[in-house]
Amino acid sequence: MKELLLMALGDGIRRDVAKVSQAERDRLIVAILQLNTAKFYGDGVSYWDKQEDIHKNAHLAGVDVHVGPGFVPWHRELVNRFEALIREVDPDLSLHYWDWSVDPRSTAGGRANLFTSSFMGSDQGDAGPPLANFESTEGGGHTHIWRQVNGGSSSLGTPTTVSDNDIATAPTWRIFNDRIQQAHSDAHGYIGGTLPQKHFSFHDPFVFLLHSNVDRLFAMWQTQTGHPDRLNPAAVYQDDTGDPGLNGPVEPWAGNAANPSLQLRPWAPPENQQVVKTYKDPSIVAPPCYDTVPQMRFLQLMNAGNEIVFNDVPTGETTARAAVFRLFACGPATLRVTSSPGNPYTVLTPTRTVPHSLVPYTEVRLWFGMQGQSANTVAPNDSVTIHCDENGQDFTFTLKGNSIARPTVGVMLALDQSGSMDQPAGTGSATRVQVLREAAGRFAQLIQEDNGIGLIRFDTDAYPVNDPAFPGLPITRIGPGGDFDPARVQALASIGGHATNINGETSIGDGVMMARNVLNAVPAADYQDKALIVFTDGLENQPASIDSVAGSIDQRTFAIGLGSETQVSTAALRMLAHNTGGYMLLTGQLTPGTDDYFRLSKFFLQILAKVTNTAIVTDPSGYLAPGVELRIPFTLTESDIDATVVMLDDLPVVDFALETPDGATIDVNSATSFGVQAGEGMQMRYYRYTLPVAIGDGAHAGTWNAVLTINEGQWEDALGSLEDREARARASALGARYSLSAYAWSNLRMQATLNQSSIEPGSSAQVSAVLTEYGLPVDHRAAVQAEVTGPAGTTTTVLAETGPGLFEADVPTPLPGTYHVRVVADGLTIRGTPFTREQSLTAIALPGGDRPPAGPGGGDHRLCGLLECLAEASAGFLESNGIDPEAVHRCLREYCGRRAD
Repeated sequence: MKELLLMALGDGIRRDVAKVSQAERDRLIVAILQLNTAKFYGDGVSYWDKQEDIHKNAHLAGVDVHVGPGFVPWHRELVNRFEALIREVDPDLSLHYWDWSVDPRSTAGGRANLFTSSFMGSDQGDAGPPLANFESTEGGGHTHIWRQVNGGSSSLGTPTTVSDNDIATAPTWRIFNDRIQQAHSDAHGYIGGTLPQKHFSFHDPFVFLLHSNVDRLFAMWQTQTGHPDRLNPAAVYQDDTGDPGLNGPVEPWAGNAANPSLQLRPWAPPENQQVVKTYKDPSIVAPPCYDTVPQMRFLQLMNAGNEIVFNDVPTGETTARAAVFRLFACGPATLRVTSSPGNPYTVLTPTRTVPHSLVPYTEVRLWFGMQGQSANTVAPNDSVTIHCDENGQDFTFTLKGNSIARPTVGVMLALDQSGSMDQPAGTGSATRVQVLREAAGRFAQLIQEDNGIGLIRFDTDAYPVNDPAFPGLPITRIGPGGDFDPARVQALASIGGHATNINGETSIGDGVMMARNVLNAVPAADYQDKALIVFTDGLENQPASIDSVAGSIDQRTFAIGLGSETQVSTAALRMLAHNTGGYMLLTGQLTPGTDDYFRLSKFFLQILAKVTNTAIVTDPSGYLAPGVELRIPFTLTESDIDATVVMLDDLPVVDFALETPDGATIDVNSATSFGVQAGEGMQMRYYRYTLPVAIGDGAHAGTWNAVLTINEGQWEDALGSLEDREARARASALGARYSLSAYAWSNLRMQATLNQSSIEPGSSAQVSAVLTEYGLPVDHRAAVQAEVTGPAGTTTTVLAETGPGLFEADVPTPLPGTYHVRVVADGLTIRGTPFTREQSLTAIALPGGDRPPAGPGGGDHRLCGLLECLAEASAGFLESNGIDPEAVHRCLREYCGRRAD
């Protein structure tokens, strides 16, 4: 039994215009009037007047759109396009039809007279209101559209000589075409006036109600039971399928390339909105939605050769590709996978139900994945079958793909060794070079196998990797030896040997160029990507300047500044990083608080995650007291490939284990038996493992826990080893400081960025985050917020989803200072598993910061840096004497900002 359509405004169904509500007819005529007076093409012609131009043009374009086989499909395209224009004015409207089996003035059975001053105007003579201003160029004394319904008689008549049933049940296309053209001619003649004149009839809006009915009867003929061929582009026109016109472009919308003199804007230069298709295009063959037509689902396959192709999938990663359909439907449609492929392919979208919407068609995708296998191998072909519930059709696709090696990166560290690196790193006891060695050492400890790491040092000058006094390290590939791999050991030794040149000044530009030259000497084939990390604690005061070398830096560059926005060459570093696709991070003044204490290490590890396409799942820190078992949850998903969980501490007393989602425990003693790597470095322990872990049924997606406890036997010894009384008192009161970071090499990634068009106080930073899974947007499945810690405290800003998987917000920077921005995402994977992602960014507000960088040798900048350094180093002394160190910093910022101006 045919499933007929319910009728409601906004459902996209074309209905008998005499039976819709008066309110809907009012909205329809208002929309048509708007097309005549308020909507214009680039050539100044109104949307309405363009319809007559289109109609006349078609008579000259080589296809007989009134007598031949092109008549019905050409007018379907015209009606569909006009309906789209109406929806530009009022999106809920549809182009309803006049049922020409009934006189348009009849009010029988609840019908409305269509010829009234509130809808289509008069039935006799000039149309008058509301169409009084609709002109006609037909001549004969008629300057505006006019009517002569039923030959001028006020009596109701029978508009056509052919019944709807005879048309809809015509046995062949040619018989149907003959009958519909006869009824169409009858209807034009019955309305009379302007309408029977084929070169002028499209001056009168009533013509579209008439042609909507032509199209309705075409749709009814197409959907007759037992004739699926009438929905097949290759068969619908039957004996006329080879007609040259039907196989040629639909003009004038195709651009009339064969007849340039007939080109019509905007389907010609300069707008060039041409759409080239034939009369067999599914957008023409697919019947629109009418209340007398069964709910229809017409599916056009978009995959060439019915293939789903996975090209160059990295080993271990999963790439998503889709079976793509264009769905022309008058109701919801459900597509489901009924025959699944085997490994290495997976079904990501087993079923998809698509609601009906007011668009010509909906593009529908069912997603499939392929996991990369051994490098340079070809996966076996497989197949998948997709079924449409509503029309019973089955579609079979072939899946094929190949694998490549996991991308690798060569990373060059450019590390500052100027004299100021011997100064305190903050209000604690560690020096700057000490915290740098710790942070960079952790980077080298955790960089994955097959990636490369190198190092150069700079102060007044930059030094090549083989310098006898200040040696560095050429880019060296990390091998498979884990913590004791010779290349890793060499990198750690090079970083451990990094020391201060007490007489050195600061040439950041030299350091960047030297690192760049080492990177560029590495053959392109060695690594798929290259990156540069520059670390400094000060203002450049020796040539070359950052600004002078920035144009030649062609590798992705990340900048880490140890200090505040006035202590580091902030503006120049920010531009250097931003222009190369990296970013800048500032520590601000470091304090004994846990976030500050670990901040530099976190920055290095975040950049490591960035350059190796690894996602940060969670990154909390705090204090752990003796006798407490701290369980830190983190969520891994089916999209994650492997994980690294890192615990940093300030005292070597924290025992660290993992708990799987099923409650199994992994510790340093059992890790190897489960295929988990347990490693340690300087004040750091970590677990690294491929998912799923071989424990129980396989530990993968779900909530994992990092379990931290204080080793009671080591606690007292650790306390006793602390020489700094303040540190001992803090540890006795609060416990050991820790930082826990969970990373995942994953198919689910967040790319967060921060841009500042101005860094003056009172401006804003533009924060954005892009979430993807298998390369596809995480569309309305996540929430993202920015936690901002600045001079005035901590605030939270919610990022709005401005596009699929794109989240954006402005973060105010009202006061001078450094703003630490933590972008946090929570959401659901494509299979409904919860996930988290986070990333740290830095914004700055610097008085005078929009001025061009002063460059090396600027006395004011050097003085400001010195004073800031002295204020920071003497913070404890100032505070003990009743002076607020932060007040001193504010004074210096204001002074330095004014001097910059």
